[in-house]
Amino acid sequence: MKVKLWQVILVIALLITFAGSAGAADIRAVLKAGGGAPGGAGFAMLTGMSKVVSKSYPKISITVVPGGWVGNVTRVDIGELQIASTANTLCQLAENKVDPMNKDFSNVRALFSIQDDMYYFMYARKDFPVDSVGELIKQKIPVRVCTLSPGSITELTFRTALASQGITWDIIKSWGGKVNFVKWPDAVSLIKDGHADLVCAAALGKAGWAMELATVRDMKVLKWEESLLDAINQKLGTSTKRMPGGLYKGIDYTVDCPSSSGEIIINAGVSDEVAYALVKGMADNARAYQDHHAAFRNFQPEGMIKNIFLPLHPGDLKYYKEMGYSK
Repeated sequence: MKVKLWQVILVIALLITFAGSAGAADIRAVLKAGGGAPGGAGFAMLTGMSKVVSKSYPKISITVVPGGWVGNVTRVDIGELQIASTANTLCQLAENKVDPMNKDFSNVRALFSIQDDMYYFMYARKDFPVDSVGELIKQKIPVRVCTLSPGSITELTFRTALASQGITWDIIKSWGGKVNFVKWPDAVSLIKDGHADLVCAAALGKAGWAMELATVRDMKVLKWEESLLDAINQKLGTSTKRMPGGLYKGIDYTVDCPSSSGEIIINAGVSDEVAYALVKGMADNARAYQDHHAAFRNFQPEGMIKNIFLPLHPGDLKYYKEMGYSK
């Protein structure tokens, strides 16, 4: 029987396709990933990643455990975690060895950018006596503050903002104020019960805890003065982004806030094959990742390499080069 040329080409193409599929299916890895607090942004970044990567690489298992964006960098460096979520601002500080990331993170590599906007804002009771952060400082209001634990990216951002004006947590206490280092649900309870005035907050768009608080208390968001924004951006590498109105009940105005973006990092010891598969799996299933969380709606394959810091892992660098993506 005479075989036509087009039939030969078709068979070869099918063999290549099946070989590529089998190769993908055979890539195996068990990875421990550090997120943020359960239910928070950093945790969602990685649970979504685990879900979408498995669509293309079912034998890559990603187990997400709680973490913190500052500590995650060290945990990846020492190999306690293989991958983790953090903020691109912290990666920039680590790359330039700037306090508090002035260490040698020689085993940490960049994987990809989430392309989200994390807003840092002061979320106060509506009857709080001032409407801006600068006024709070100028008038030395004896404010009762809630924020996350010392050393977290949230606490670091607000501590940096205050330091630019010569203010510390201890100085706020000297005004008669109080500082509560608590988790978001505890902050909600303190505001609700009248034991706190505002939360030094960080959120990707609508945060569940902040939405809950707005249903039981009338709230407002304090404005940032431009000089404060400039000081924070210069120190931490954040950028000013406009938080839209309407995220929370009763707050229909926009607020310019310091903002960072999520960055996924990886230990240098993870194989090139696995690192390549992780970014390819994310790119191939970008729509599914967008659907995982409203804050990830801007995630695009070509943006995975944009606005990230620290050296790229050779595995994901190979993929970006193949696709023609560049910083």
